[in-house]
Amino acid sequence: MRLLVIFCLFFTFGCSSNKVSQKDHSMYWHKNSAEYKALCLQAYNAAKNKLDIELSKNIDETLAIVADLDETILNNTPYNEMLIEENISFNQENWSDWVNKKIATAVPGSLDFFNYADSKGVEIIYLSNRRVENYEPTKENLISLGFPFKESTKMLLRTNSRDKDERRKSIENYNIIMFVGDNLGDFDSTFFDKNNLERWEISKSKKEKFGDSFILIPNLIYGDWEVGFNN
Repeated sequence: MRLLVIFCLFFTFGCSSNKVSQKDHSMYWHKNSAEYKALCLQAYNAAKNKLDIELSKNIDETLAIVADLDETILNNTPYNEMLIEENISFNQENWSDWVNKKIATAVPGSLDFFNYADSKGVEIIYLSNRRVENYEPTKENLISLGFPFKESTKMLLRTNSRDKDERRKSIENYNIIMFVGDNLGDFDSTFFDKNNLERWEISKSKKEKFGDSFILIPNLIYGDWEVGFNN
């Protein structure tokens, strides 16, 4: 009987500890590993190479780049650490509290790339699932970090659906050469609301776009890949 009790206690606390450590491990890698930072630099190097190729074509029309914000340009590690430490989930209230602090930092490589693009006369369009009520603090955070943001800059935030399709359609008249994001849904709506197997099959069908018109930034903390995963 005593052995059974010990086994049950070990099983209960052991499983609980492992459950917590799943996110902790991802967070540690995201926050501390040189590999995460190097992958970001690699992605933005690919973006710069793609941009330089397009610029060399001497196209008269202004080029445009569409970029996600969170974990693509803005690093929200302290917010995600807070969720883990307090064992709570994302919601709009605690997210808005974080956004209004305006202290997100720049993802490695992002600031240099977008300022380079801006210096070449490229239009930067920010397309994010932050809600429209977070527009002003988001704008202020970007400007304080030194990201390009002019009076004419478009920043398309979410009203209802997380699917970015309608907002992408609103900018179809721009000469968009690439999308930058940390989630496959940042690139194409065929990825939206699909499971991981389906998303992989779609990725294979679009394999030539990755590193070219699709620039993917690593994010091991959260994303649509989490469906079915108990964090």
